Amino acid sequence: MKHLTISKTIIVSRFLMGCVYSRACIGEICVPKDGRVKEPQRGRTNAAEIAVFSSTSSNEGEETRDQIHSQLSLNLPGDRELGITRLSRVSSQFLPADGSRAVKVPSGNYELKYSYLSQRGYYPDALDKANQDSFCIHTPFGTNPDDHFFGVFDGHGEFGAECSQFVKRKLCENLLRSNKFHVDAIEACHAAYLTTNTQLHADSLDDSMSGTTAITVLVRGRKIYVANSGDSRAVIAEKRGKEIVAVDLSIDQTPFRVDELERVKLCGARVLTLDQIEGLKNPDVQCWGTEEGDDGDPPRLWVPNGMYPGTAFTRSIGDSIAETIGVVANPEIVMLELTEDHPFFVLASDGVFEFLSSQTVVDMVAKHNDPRDACAAIVAESYRLWLQYETRTDDITVIVVHINGLAGQAGGESANPASILRPPVPQVSEATGSESPLAFSLSSRNQQARHDLSRARLRAIESSLEKGQIWVPPPPAHRKTWEEEAHIERALHDHFLFRKLTDSQRHVLLDCMQRIEVQPGDTVVKQGGEGDCFYVVGSGEFEVLATQEDKNGAVPRVLQRYTADKLSSFGELALMYNKPLQASVLAVTSGTLWALKREDFRGILMSEFSNLSSLKLLRSVNLLSRLTILQLSHVADSLFEVSFSNGQTIFNKNEGLSALHIIQKGQVRITFDRDLLSSPNVCSLKSDNPNEDDDQQTGKDLSVEKTEGSYFGEWTLLGEQMGSLTAVAVGDVMCAVLTKEKFDSVVGPLTKLSQDDQKIRDYPLDATKDSSKEIDISSLAKVSFTQLEWRTSLYSTDCSEIGLVLVRDSEKILSLKRFSKQKVKKLGKEAQVLKEKDLMKSMSSAVCMPEILCTCADQMHAGILLNTYLVCPLASILHTPLDEQSARFCAASVVTALEDLHENGVLYRGVSPDVLMLNKTGHLQLVDFRFGKKLSSERTFTICGMADSLAPEVIQGKGHGLPADW
Repeated sequence: MKHLTISKTIIVSRFLMGCVYSRACIGEICVPKDGRVKEPQRGRTNAAEIAVFSSTSSNEGEETRDQIHSQLSLNLPGDRELGITRLSRVSSQFLPADGSRAVKVPSGNYELKYSYLSQRGYYPDALDKANQDSFCIHTPFGTNPDDHFFGVFDGHGEFGAECSQFVKRKLCENLLRSNKFHVDAIEACHAAYLTTNTQLHADSLDDSMSGTTAITVLVRGRKIYVANSGDSRAVIAEKRGKEIVAVDLSIDQTPFRVDELERVKLCGARVLTLDQIEGLKNPDVQCWGTEEGDDGDPPRLWVPNGMYPGTAFTRSIGDSIAETIGVVANPEIVMLELTEDHPFFVLASDGVFEFLSSQTVVDMVAKHNDPRDACAAIVAESYRLWLQYETRTDDITVIVVHINGLAGQAGGESANPASILRPPVPQVSEATGSESPLAFSLSSRNQQARHDLSRARLRAIESSLEKGQIWVPPPPAHRKTWEEEAHIERALHDHFLFRKLTDSQRHVLLDCMQRIEVQPGDTVVKQGGEGDCFYVVGSGEFEVLATQEDKNGAVPRVLQRYTADKLSSFGELALMYNKPLQASVLAVTSGTLWALKREDFRGILMSEFSNLSSLKLLRSVNLLSRLTILQLSHVADSLFEVSFSNGQTIFNKNEGLSALHIIQKGQVRITFDRDLLSSPNVCSLKSDNPNEDDDQQTGKDLSVEKTEGSYFGEWTLLGEQMGSLTAVAVGDVMCAVLTKEKFDSVVGPLTKLSQDDQKIRDYPLDATKDSSKEIDISSLAKVSFTQLEWRTSLYSTDCSEIGLVLVRDSEKILSLKRFSKQKVKKLGKEAQVLKEKDLMKSMSSAVCMPEILCTCADQMHAGILLNTYLVCPLASILHTPLDEQSARFCAASVVTALEDLHENGVLYRGVSPDVLMLNKTGHLQLVDFRFGKKLSSERTFTICGMADSLAPEVIQGKGHGLPADW
């Protein structure tokens, strides 16, 4: 049966430009009247003076004084001012702790049931950083009981919290003050955004590098008006048969959107990732893909000749500097007519949608009858995913609004969705049909969630692997009985915070929960205090008390009772952030509580997501040692556990082995034919204790015992089959198993270790050794690629690699720097490569610069043959600290090399352990001149170099010279 839902949509694109390609037209909204950076005047504005609508704080007096001042200056009609005055009263309200709030919409004869949750982000380096998100809920909005207003504001920058609170307050006031508010809600919303932006510029609050995004929903009878400026999002659920589908009511305004990208470029913005800004990637090539593939380095906006402001969005309120390059406050506005097929809508900051798609959020809300539970589940899952993919969490704010009792449908004629995608001029386009909001979404790729580890997370994992910094659960102070563990598990079974935990996480969590004995009258947590524990009631009875204002003053009231029979628990939000508690919990009788500390909960999440123990085991496998941390992380996610009892055969000669096995517990005895040791891919078939090798020989068969932390079966990842093998469990054994199919699906086929690589390992490094086939260096002046046999790669860049080659018909090993012609052409680096070649030739006689024997080329590569035997980058020997004498030698080598380059007027800009190479005698060699430049004047303005060693003057983009190398 054909779907009959018809919804009426009005989509407004308020770019205020005559033509999307006209710089002159766009310039009117891009350039503020005063482009200077305002100096902050902290004496006039502080956080205490800005009212915040939340369940814990408000400042009604200050907000009222601000409104009285506005009334004196505007002299508006009384009904509108009545609605404005009411904002301060509504802002001091908060929802009861045991549920959500409901409000009637008289003209539509339906009910809105709503709740919210705003969680401060977790920043390891700024644990007390303020929540820069703010939100507002006004039911009703103004004097009309059919009007209701919801908004989420995501602040950013040094004064982001103050900006979001300022906009939250002023935007509502400006909307109510508009003389078109009751006549044309679309025009009123648009004007309110621009007026609020102007007021923020004029305020003493410094918005030069701070501001806020804004997503708002005005409910008016059966219609909702969604206005968006930034990358927060609104989404509505729509019933389609048995399914509930997410329909985006806003499009994230970021450089991932082609239309927004072109618009800001016309306004003069440079759009580059941090890698491009830091010179790690070509700034002339668009290197970012889609938003779901973002690895934490999204495209950002920069002024033409500087490294600021770096915004990852293209619209916001405030940000006066970013406004000069196209970051405008103009909202995109959608009007949707509600039907009975719209059960709820959601507003949330990008802290939710960074890792959750719109459909996932809708699916989560659909599982809960109470919006409060839905908010809690969304925030908890967002928090969990942030810790999985990042080293921090963003501020997370969500509002969920259920639409109950709406009957009937709105009529209208269907329109072509394509006609409403991107209006080039200011206009209001009207369309009908349930697909209209989806068509407005331009492309679903803009609304997807990230699903890759960020570079910061990868660096943290790498650091933990190298330093062994793994969170260790505290030793249990009390041994839990089987009944106690079962009770805790039942209490946690359906709890939103613990629903997504793995079995191993649950076991660790049980061990971390500490027993607390209480007596009658003991206070477990106190209202207004800061809690850091989650509690499960083991026995006894507890009261929840809150001091509430009454006509007789502050009166304590019992809100709830907790008992073990009800599987009661409390304090879940304390696991996520510090926040004053809204109620006290007192013991009525003697009893027992099981407490979980916040630091242990975070440790459980982060250690599991990092898979540090699995990563360490995987990295110990020789065949996997060259994989990146990101690849190893994906591989670790593909591991599954298999148990074996004492004496059980894991595999025998007839069955064969089909997967890599990593021993997590116990020992495994492997018996095999000694001829297998000749294979280069059976490194694991050696004893963990070398001294035992002689005792394990029994005729032609050898036997080895693999202990906890070792592995076997790595050859299966190469598709190889080894016969004459038997493995038996010694004691109870637990193995992590990885099949070739799983490995290939997440990483791709693993290249076999070639015999050439083995030859390179075996090649003598003795610099004094004479070769019986030593050749005359002069004969290599015109060598071709056919005379060189590539052996191994030591170091690579975006379009080149440096490795060792064997000169055919000799035993001479030299170093070759070769450039991939295809990559060079794709990246447009032909001129750069030629400059690097010429620079290397001109400096061939310099200190620490190897002699260039010749250049050569074939269809695939262009190469520079170097008269040196390189071994590795300097970074390869810095995993452990150098002794003082070696450190001095390395430092002196760098100083000598730079002095020689500078005497010849060459700026190097490549002093980094990852770039500096060592030869087989341990001497420093400079072979990478991609950042080098022969200076014709005292200064150059190109921003390039290694990200971790950029000089301040390079970053500032104001010009730099030879001193930048120091």
